[in-house]
Amino acid sequence: MDEDIENFLHDKAIEFLRRNWCSVYLLVNEQAFDEGHIKIDAYFTLSHKTLLPVSASKTSVKEASGFKGAESVHFVLIGQLGKYMERLSDGKIVSADISSKEILDCAFEVVRASSALIPCRCVLVECNSNEKVHKVYTDYHFKFFQFDGEHHQFYKPL
Repeated sequence: MDEDIENFLHDKAIEFLRRNWCSVYLLVNEQAFDEGHIKIDAYFTLSHKTLLPVSASKTSVKEASGFKGAESVHFVLIGQLGKYMERLSDGKIVSADISSKEILDCAFEVVRASSALIPCRCVLVECNSNEKVHKVYTDYHFKFFQFDGEHHQFYKPL
């Protein structure tokens, strides 16, 4: 199993669940499952987050909250998102045959279903300054919300 996935699942996910901080979703490989094995291809977590729009534009705040002058904005947060990747002894990297778009599609499917019960306007992701990660999110039509001094925050209306 991928070390990042294993570390998250063993060290953090269970504690996050116990504390009711988030829900953890595992995407398993269907072929392996049909053969009686569980192979985790990817995972994501969902929780809630409220932001103070310190440096966000009024346009972003209005789109995300419905009010241009909102002092706080509530989101569903995709807090963790990852897929199986492993570096083999020969240096080659192998990864699960699932794209970031497919993982995000699954996350949004859950968010949309829950939004039918508890309304939600927008989804939030936070990331470091890695431009490749930013591109994954902007290609999925997330928009920049703000940089909070630690994370670049992107949102997508439902």
